[in-house]
Amino acid sequence: MNLENIFFHYTNKKNIAKIDKDGLVPQIGDSATGIEITKKIFFAIGPKGVFSIFDSWIRWLIAKRLTDLPGEKADIPFYRFCTFVMRLPLIHHLVAIIVNFVVWLEFRCRFFKVKSFKIMKEILDNSCFLILDLEEEIDFSYQDIDEVKAQKFDRKLLKTLYAKQNKMNSKKMDYWNMHTFSDITISPDKISLVKVNDSYLCIDILLWMIKNTKTDLKILSPYLYEFLSYYKLLD
Repeated sequence: MNLENIFFHYTNKKNIAKIDKDGLVPQIGDSATGIEITKKIFFAIGPKGVFSIFDSWIRWLIAKRLTDLPGEKADIPFYRFCTFVMRLPLIHHLVAIIVNFVVWLEFRCRFFKVKSFKIMKEILDNSCFLILDLEEEIDFSYQDIDEVKAQKFDRKLLKTLYAKQNKMNSKKMDYWNMHTFSDITISPDKISLVKVNDSYLCIDILLWMIKNTKTDLKILSPYLYEFLSYYKLLD
């Protein structure tokens, strides 16, 4: 099996029973609220795609500390407001300057990094990988656009939050941030649960991928590398 051509999706393990019954149903998650436009299912191609999407997730988690408010999911309305304001033509550039400065500070603050690392560790400890058997031009297209890049979000900000292997000069999807066609459900028979060394957990499989691929993680995914180093998970 060539790992480089596999379509990986990760989800919380509590979703497995429902996925086994109904398949993967497209949706806009809390973190994509105010950013994505249509309901889709996201996936990454190969281990490098997995490393890159987790690197980007950590970047987003650090930046989202900007919208932290007390209480579970209390930040969602304010987060929606921030993403809405950033697209307003008359104040777009002013807001972008302010947000970029705040994000710049957050990325240099160890407190925000560690807080985001802890959230990411909880996500990985409670998630598992799925392999998706997708057909080009039926389930997805390599030519499809990234709805975030296609909108009027500040390019400097997106470059900070996206994995290093982004193509910001193109609106097309990157290999680590792929998605299905809008409103496409993936049936259970096209989904396989990944198990490595008697473990289904994302974190264990991620570490296995790192050990079994020739990737300079520090170069490709520096925030993922820093996260794994913080928890002393790298050999």
